[in-house]
Amino acid sequence: MFLNEKQLVEKLVQDLQERYNTQYIVRELRGGNNIADIVYTTDIKRENIVFDEYFNAYYYFNTIYNKKKIRIDETDNIISSNAKKFYRFLRELEELGYVKIDGNYVTSVKKVDAVAKNFIAVEAKISDWRAGLEQAYRYKQYANEVYVAISAEYYDNVDKEEFKKMNIGLMCVSDGKLRIPIKAKKEKVKKLDIQYYIGDRFLRQLQSATNS
Repeated sequence: MFLNEKQLVEKLVQDLQERYNTQYIVRELRGGNNIADIVYTTDIKRENIVFDEYFNAYYYFNTIYNKKKIRIDETDNIISSNAKKFYRFLRELEELGYVKIDGNYVTSVKKVDAVAKNFIAVEAKISDWRAGLEQAYRYKQYANEVYVAISAEYYDNVDKEEFKKMNIGLMCVSDGKLRIPIKAKKEKVKKLDIQYYIGDRFLRQLQSATNS
């Protein structure tokens, strides 16, 4: 049906746009050492980039957000050579209304807005669903729902119980309409620093594609 995964991905993107009425779709989104074939959402909540570096996301969620109030000088031994970038980042957070800086203290005013409330990541494979499962599982570090998409004629080869056990959904792509025989249940992401950083990478890539 499909000569290669690229053809399958192109058809799947068309199907997702039609099914969910969304243009918020990014191809080949890198998260660490992993690259998801497709990441999408149906609604964007924030349009400005906040976490352009993972460093900033990590220290925001593990210091400022968790502790609510910190002394700036106590971060010196942690941020070391990145101090100037980090202080500039704090000022940007203050301008956006997320923190308040008072002398040597930074107080969390409100949580940074998420780019989206629900990120869905998809790993596309023509037939190798086992490799798809292994790769898709890694996307749970930032995605709320994870899927493997395969060419529909290989559906009968799939071990459906493995998908259900891992809470990974299954999409079947064909010349006709997209089928989703196994729906992934939405999950909360444990590490918000990773999710927010990848969310901003998603936003940057989306904006670049729109402006090109």
